[in-house]
Amino acid sequence: MAAMREGPQSQASKFDEKSYDRDRKAKQRATGREVVIPVPKNIALRTACLLDPELLLTTYFPETYFEPFTADRSDMLRSIWRAAQYGGDQAIAAPRGEGKTTLAMDGAFCLMIAGLSFFPVIVGKNQDASSDELKALRERILASDRFVEDFPEIGVPLQAVGPQTANARLQTVAGKFVRMYLGVKHFALPNISIDQLPHWPADIVPVSSGQVMGAVGIEGRLRGFKFRSHRPTLAIIDDVEDKDSANSDPQIAKNETILEEDIGGMGASAERIARVYLCTTLNRKCNAYRYTDRTQKQSWNGRRYRKMITPPERMDLVEQYIDMRKMRDGDKDPDARIAFAFWRDNLDDIERGAVVSNKHSHSKKTHADGEPLELSAIQSYYNRVADFGQKAVSTETDNDPPETVGPQGIGLTASVVRSRLTGLLRGVYPASSAFVTVGLDIGKYNSHWVKIAWYGNAIGSIIDYGIMVNGGMSSTTDSKVVMAALVPNLMNWRTDMMADGRLDFCLVDAGDYTEAIYEFIRKACGVPFAASKGWDDGRFSRTKDSDTRRNFHEVYASNQAAEKLWLYNVNTEFWKSWLHQRFVTPTFDENEIANDGTLSLFSAPGNRKIHHEYSQQILSEEMQEEFVVGKGIVRKWVEMNGNNHYLDATALACAAAGCLGVRLVQRTEPTLAPQPKPPERKAMLNQHGRPFLATER
Repeated sequence: MAAMREGPQSQASKFDEKSYDRDRKAKQRATGREVVIPVPKNIALRTACLLDPELLLTTYFPETYFEPFTADRSDMLRSIWRAAQYGGDQAIAAPRGEGKTTLAMDGAFCLMIAGLSFFPVIVGKNQDASSDELKALRERILASDRFVEDFPEIGVPLQAVGPQTANARLQTVAGKFVRMYLGVKHFALPNISIDQLPHWPADIVPVSSGQVMGAVGIEGRLRGFKFRSHRPTLAIIDDVEDKDSANSDPQIAKNETILEEDIGGMGASAERIARVYLCTTLNRKCNAYRYTDRTQKQSWNGRRYRKMITPPERMDLVEQYIDMRKMRDGDKDPDARIAFAFWRDNLDDIERGAVVSNKHSHSKKTHADGEPLELSAIQSYYNRVADFGQKAVSTETDNDPPETVGPQGIGLTASVVRSRLTGLLRGVYPASSAFVTVGLDIGKYNSHWVKIAWYGNAIGSIIDYGIMVNGGMSSTTDSKVVMAALVPNLMNWRTDMMADGRLDFCLVDAGDYTEAIYEFIRKACGVPFAASKGWDDGRFSRTKDSDTRRNFHEVYASNQAAEKLWLYNVNTEFWKSWLHQRFVTPTFDENEIANDGTLSLFSAPGNRKIHHEYSQQILSEEMQEEFVVGKGIVRKWVEMNGNNHYLDATALACAAAGCLGVRLVQRTEPTLAPQPKPPERKAMLNQHGRPFLATER
């Protein structure tokens, strides 16, 4: 009976212990999330800076803004503020290297805390670059102890988060979540009201009310870009062109459409978003030039700033200096210090009458001889003229490019190729892969290969590419030695390619080392490997099927009876153009669904340079159009550089896909083996008595 009376008491005690422990841990977690916001240290300075962005930046970020603001930088900052306050559009071209991107980010941040723009968004060349700038802004804020002291409602929560950005959403002030967010596309300030700061003076209002800064690439998802329930209030378009896109009429037109329609439509339905375009001209047809030309884009109120406002009076001395710098002895005077001494000794005469926009724009470093690397911004300007040419300096430093004309491509650039990413890691196949093809371009020293998985309507995912090294070769190595080494190397490479059992067809270039490739195909027993030869469009033969010929899509196979194999003849110009078109098409639509007819690369997080060489080789040749008087539009392939191996290998992989039936629309189901089968009466047998052409393996 005593035990029965003690039972309920014991259970109650046990229950109370659990409850107490749970409450204690909850209070500990809440204490860990709670952030205490101190009173701003210098209220008068804080108030003054909120009214003057230049004062704010030079006061709180002196490591970045250690020089007085020049006229063009002040104008950029004022333009951002005017657009936020009064709306409208503004285009400003400033010299390259003057810190436009950092100024745009920091200027937008000033707008946020001044209460002039709740949601500014920075539109950059690509998402990675924009996200990096967003992260750099947060780091600048954290590095400024003075800012944290005077704006503790922003700085203290950021400091409390530390490297674990996910902790931002758990933070509380006075027991209320502040909903700060630190992501790759958005930076949301803490949402803190005066009610949460009872210890603050009554006349000081917190400036952190959940404002958002966005960052997106120009080819990112612009329409529908929002955060929580907020839409952007200001778009700052930051230097979105590069040399490739600025020379391509289709890319220029595409970017103009994005500027006018996509970015113009980012705001709330009832509000027209203000736009500020900060840029540097690259030629006279690029958008940077056109948008800053008031005769072409009147509503954008374009302005161009140049570094050299007025050239020196003694241009004869300047030209003498340029010649001395160009003609320096690379062994005895690699840094052109003799020319430097000439400028130093004649500085007053050389620089007389010259006016530059930023007198601080020159190297402050000291040379090994104890003297400065550069003495002035004027000398720095003409150093660039000597090193890069007047055309380049006039274009990117003075925003006054010379007029140019010439043939145009389809708008594909190396940066666009690098931006086409599947989101899948190297070697990972899309879940719905239907076929896998490989192209192998044979070389004396190195052979380049590309492996592509296909699904849907010509959606290609490049899952891997690489080089097969043919070691021990030199410029004097005989071709027979090369071919003898190729065969065993190819057999080893074949083993690697077949390791996962996912290869449907591979075309191997047999143009230069034909005998070796034929021998490899025979040793490999054919399918899925086949020899190929490329032809330009003018020499590509188009006739009907026969006993010795089978036609595919811009490929035909010819029976090489003496060699006991089929040779696949490829219209290389067609397939190179075809793959270029696939890269032009964005990988995903606005709903993150893969677009038909796209070709994209595997992703490599943290390694932004991995596809640099591949993308350059894809653009090693380009189909260009040019209007010729008396002939109309003339189309021709132009060699941009001689390193085209990945282009050739990718074209072969695409041609192999065409043989399997891959099409942009209405793809018919192909047979798994694309090799044509000769009539039984002409069947060729190998040394083992089996059919040589392996439609039956």
